Amino acid sequence: MNKSPSPVAVPETATVWILTAQIKRLGPNLTLWAPRHEDSDDPPFRHHEEVLGESRMGPVPMTLVESPRIVPVSSLPALPEYRFIRRLSEEDAPRLRNLAERESAMLAFVRDRATARSLPMIFVEAVGNMAANDFLLYYTADGRIDFRELLKDIHGRYRGRIELRQISPREHTSLLDGIGACGKTLCCSSFLKSFRTISTRMAREAESDLNSLRSTGMCGRLKCCLSFDGAASSEDGEGGGSCCSKKSRKEEWVPVTSPSDSPPSNPPEPVRNPDNRYRKDPRSRG
Repeated sequence: MNKSPSPVAVPETATVWILTAQIKRLGPNLTLWAPRHEDSDDPPFRHHEEVLGESRMGPVPMTLVESPRIVPVSSLPALPEYRFIRRLSEEDAPRLRNLAERESAMLAFVRDRATARSLPMIFVEAVGNMAANDFLLYYTADGRIDFRELLKDIHGRYRGRIELRQISPREHTSLLDGIGACGKTLCCSSFLKSFRTISTRMAREAESDLNSLRSTGMCGRLKCCLSFDGAASSEDGEGGGSCCSKKSRKEEWVPVTSPSDSPPSNPPEPVRNPDNRYRKDPRSRG
């Protein structure tokens, strides 16, 4: 059951903070809003700050993953669904440690029971709310899995609402993070928050050999950059191709000689070193 945030009346002439946060730096971004008081001495929000915000599971510790911005309420069609509650402080440290211990214990228990029941599931992470009574378990698997018996094992040991959510191999790789073939952080774990369908046509435009490792990402699927780089180059009218493909690279040759084949009319005189005027020329004379 989703927990809807309590409605708060905000004047249309006011300004609010728009915050982009993630729970344990996992999953999709969550947009929060916070009231802004111009006459208040509250410090501004900062990137990477730890806050407590609303979510489907209730109050959850989050991390701001983008620079907060100030937006007039009149320019927004509607306030975001979830609201900022408060900043985290040192007094929350015991509750955060208790939550982390319960998440680790639940993840270890679920992995053990899935192995005992021979379920082809890889559990990636467990996420809980501040009260430690609502949890979300991320797992990856090939196809659909009948985990009803596993749920009985989980609810036989833990109380509260526990949800299992399957993620794709691309999402799994984005959670693990890594460095791509280009030498930069993976697109899926840095800025790419939605995954488009990558067709073999996009890969064929970038690489003639579809079996080449240059077209395959760390997730074992076709690279995401085959999509957005191909779209960007097609808008420029220069055809598709990814940033990692040979087709998208263009080499410009810069001439190092004069455009005309004839030598210059007045060649410069060679500069002779006075110290070498008595030395014998080592070149053979014809």
